[in-house]
Amino acid sequence: MLKHLTDFFKESNQNGFGFFVVSVLFYLFVFFLIQFFQHKKRFYLFYCLYALVTGITLMKYVEGVFFSDFFHSPSGRSFVAWVHYPTQLFASMLFSFFVLDIMQLKNGHPKFVKWAYRAYLGVAPIYLTLWAVQLMNRRSYLIDYFHGFFFLPMSLIVFVGGFYLVLKQDRIIKWYILSGMSALFVSYLIITLYSFKDSRANDETLYIFYLGVLLESLLFALAIGLEQKMVYRDKAQVQKKYIDQLEENQVIKESINRTLSDELLQTKAEIEGLSSEAQRERTEKLTMKMENRFAQLKLDALRSQMNPHFIFNALNSIKSYLIENNQEKAIYYLGRFSKLIRGILESSRKDLVTLKEELAIIEMYTEIESDRFKNNIEYIAEIDDGVSTDAILIPSLILQPFVENSIWHGLTTKRGKRRLIIKVQESDKEDCLKVIVEDNGVGRQASRLKNLQNPLKGQSLGLSIVQDRLDFFSKKYHEDFSYAIYDIKDEETGKALGTRVIVNLPKIMV
Repeated sequence: MLKHLTDFFKESNQNGFGFFVVSVLFYLFVFFLIQFFQHKKRFYLFYCLYALVTGITLMKYVEGVFFSDFFHSPSGRSFVAWVHYPTQLFASMLFSFFVLDIMQLKNGHPKFVKWAYRAYLGVAPIYLTLWAVQLMNRRSYLIDYFHGFFFLPMSLIVFVGGFYLVLKQDRIIKWYILSGMSALFVSYLIITLYSFKDSRANDETLYIFYLGVLLESLLFALAIGLEQKMVYRDKAQVQKKYIDQLEENQVIKESINRTLSDELLQTKAEIEGLSSEAQRERTEKLTMKMENRFAQLKLDALRSQMNPHFIFNALNSIKSYLIENNQEKAIYYLGRFSKLIRGILESSRKDLVTLKEELAIIEMYTEIESDRFKNNIEYIAEIDDGVSTDAILIPSLILQPFVENSIWHGLTTKRGKRRLIIKVQESDKEDCLKVIVEDNGVGRQASRLKNLQNPLKGQSLGLSIVQDRLDFFSKKYHEDFSYAIYDIKDEETGKALGTRVIVNLPKIMV
């Protein structure tokens, strides 16, 4: 039976097995080309072109099919002579680029990847020039010498180096990639040994290459499918966390509303049960208590509405890593994001937090937003020597809306270096602080024009919420809690240079 099987494979060019392998390669070309247009990832393009080039290379050996007569004609033989060397160049180049890209070796080994790209792109012009010389002068063997003594050793170095680096990767798909590379390498090695034995490779040994290409194609297709599955899984996990957080915030909001309703009903019942004179005295106290409690619960409700808005913006900053499948950075920023959420939830339970805690939350938020701009936001915190950040209390989450506006409205469309500065200074007024949030963005006028061009962008509630909170604290502490926004402009040209927000706060000590 083994002999029959061997005889079957030796006749691969005549019995349809070779045609089957070529058909699989052209199917993979079409399928992964469609995937490339859908997902815009380069490894899809590299692999579909590699499958196309390999399929074209093998077509000339297949017998008894609709295109066989073409390759036996003068035009077909001329076509084979034309594409023989370019297909070998591009097959090796595209195969290497595919492995480097899908395994994301650029993240951990950028020098090797840069060298491999430069090696192929540097060799390609020389290779094609010598090929052109060989077409014009059939007696020229320069392309053969260059291919055998330079191009093949260089390709082998890239293959072995890539194999070693893939082996060191801690990713599930590496075993499929390594198996596919091994299958192709072993098939090349066996055919090479046969060519040494018989002085040249013959069509009867071509089935070994057919088997290697078929096995490599199936393993690489499985690796690509598994890679896509992992991307979808990570995106689903992030979306689930986001939905859970929104549901938790909704529960908090409903709980606050029920508490407010119950206390109002209870206060009303107490007022109705009082006697006339005692009722007036008691009514004044209860009314004051009710107003204070109502203002406090209103503040909590405002926080519960602000948190989902804040969380949604922060999630937008890290979701691009999951789309790009950069798992290492995605995990790092998910950790930072979870720490940020804990800080927000803890702060939202308090009226006042230390200035140090508030600045820590702002720094984490800015770091996540900066990553959305590819680390292109420079964050600077300048604090006067006389200001003790861990001994001064300020309203919790009071600075975040200003920072958010600076980033989203001022720095989003800013070209070049983006800068955000937080300054904490002693105010001219006694026992008061001045917190400055300053950016070098496009300015408020350019931001308003951009918003008018975008009818789907609603007006932010952040500053309205801040104003309500500052009014509440002004009444509660009988101090000045306020803010003002100024445009920074060039004195000579009047060109917008950014926006400055000055928040005035009294010193409330721990």
